[in-house]
Amino acid sequence: MKLTFPSALILAGLISLLSINAFAADDTIGTLTTELPVEVEKNKPFDFEVRLKPRSGDFIGTVNVAMQQNPNVVYEPRTFTLTPGQTQKVTATVVKSNSGLAVIFASADNWNPIDRAIVVGGVPIQLNAKIEQPIESYRRKPFIVSFTDDAGKRVRLEASARLFFDASNLLVSLDGENDWRSNIDLPLGKEDDEAKPLQLKATSWYADTGIIKMSLTTPQGYKIAGASVTVSIVPPWWVLMMMGMLGGLMYSTIQLLRDVLQSRRKRSLAAWVRKVSLAVLLGIVPGSLAYLLAAWNILGIKTDTTNLKGFFILGLLFAYVGMDVVLALTAPKKAKAT
Repeated sequence: MKLTFPSALILAGLISLLSINAFAADDTIGTLTTELPVEVEKNKPFDFEVRLKPRSGDFIGTVNVAMQQNPNVVYEPRTFTLTPGQTQKVTATVVKSNSGLAVIFASADNWNPIDRAIVVGGVPIQLNAKIEQPIESYRRKPFIVSFTDDAGKRVRLEASARLFFDASNLLVSLDGENDWRSNIDLPLGKEDDEAKPLQLKATSWYADTGIIKMSLTTPQGYKIAGASVTVSIVPPWWVLMMMGMLGGLMYSTIQLLRDVLQSRRKRSLAAWVRKVSLAVLLGIVPGSLAYLLAAWNILGIKTDTTNLKGFFILGLLFAYVGMDVVLALTAPKKAKAT
């Protein structure tokens, strides 16, 4: 196909435009590189070297490099030039850090920058876990971790970081619906003063203790601070009610066996079914009532909800005393309340 002069000119323009866009999509010449210490001390100078790592081996230009002008970190020199194969020693001093973090940042036009977080030792950042205790098994509870100093004042992170949770006898989830795990790793952003809210859940049907270990680290995994929190776990309500019902059934079963041993009458199958059903009912109902009255504190009974034996004994006593006596005791309480 033969192109006219205007068509050829338009085609050449399109090709040129596509070439420019392709270059603009990835116009970095190379990367600034360095090796930094894992941890430094506040107000104590430390040295590192900055080098060029060009993408092409035939790069021979001179690059103007600038260390970030930051009131938290002082650099000497702050600006300098580099050529391939050359290194520049920089002396840095962290003069301020509230969170135990500092950012080393160096940039140059069309070069990937140095952007690294380092640990600043001796900065007493605290990890404070806010959990309403105790937590009932199989029921979700919110869990928030905030960052403070020794005086309890909120602290914002000077750089991005990570917060790792390792739970024992507990499960952790972000949304409280799915993905319950014993450990979780949360990314944190610069200026964050708390982590994303989490949900806690225990799966033990008896009283227990859970432990959550927390570690605040740099994005590379170097530890900044750590803490642990102990969580009291109480049994779910239905387990406590079942223990009360078992206590009531214990008494009604003893009464049934005593009646069977003392009686010499022959009963039909239907009579036996009625008698056993009545015994079960006379055990379950007082046991359930024992749990409800203790949980609602109607009779002023103080029961240790972490001790399953307490509800078992309470159910046994309620079945022994009888529901009519128990209900008679609750009537004056209600009359006074009204």
